[in-house]
Amino acid sequence: MTLRCWRFRTFEVDLKNNLSDTILRRILPIVLVISGFFTVVHSQTVTPRFGTDFQIWNETQLIFPLNKKKDLNFAIWMVGRFGNDVRTVTDARIGGLLTKKVNKHVTLGAGYLYRYSNPTFVRRRYESRYVGQAIFTLPLGNKFTLVNREQVQYENRYSRLNAVVIRSKVTLKREIELAKKKFEPFVSFEPFYDTRLHAIARYREQIGFSHKFNSQFTADFYYVRQDETGNHTRPGTLNGIGTSFKVYVLK
Repeated sequence: MTLRCWRFRTFEVDLKNNLSDTILRRILPIVLVISGFFTVVHSQTVTPRFGTDFQIWNETQLIFPLNKKKDLNFAIWMVGRFGNDVRTVTDARIGGLLTKKVNKHVTLGAGYLYRYSNPTFVRRRYESRYVGQAIFTLPLGNKFTLVNREQVQYENRYSRLNAVVIRSKVTLKREIELAKKKFEPFVSFEPFYDTRLHAIARYREQIGFSHKFNSQFTADFYYVRQDETGNHTRPGTLNGIGTSFKVYVLK
């Protein structure tokens, strides 16, 4: 009887050891692989795909002179942007801008934009923007020019909290001549300060060139990088290429 009990206990211990060894060597790795697979799938499903994005931008102004000096102008202002790797309209705006050239160094402007946006590629948003601008132009010599555009925009976001955003864009450009045609390479930096957040919510850098094709048409071509920092809307980095057109409708 004692011998049978000893054999049974020995068998039980061996069985437990074999089961533990089997679990550690064979079953546990499979469980870990399966759990890791579902973790990756879950993270890819839940995590938004807008950590980085490539976009194409365009801004077009149809400019109508309001006097003979052409220092008072009204522009029909249109903006279009395609994101989600150029598969979704992420930003569309239309409005107007009134500008007054005070002198060769200062230009003032005020305008309105109605905006549709879809920055997360999921939820559509609408807002009205009321814009005030002051543009300061400073020649630096040797064909270099420094341009500072100070812009304040009040954003009526309807169902969301409204905000006032201050944008200070600094651009350095230089006139050059290629094949007897004039171009202006430029580089710019622009922070966006959100008064609701009390912080800079976005940085934007651009590098490109401008070319005046004729007295009625001027175009900018550029690369843009935008880093979202504190607006909690679309965190991440945006890269893209853009164009900006100014069409002067002469009287």
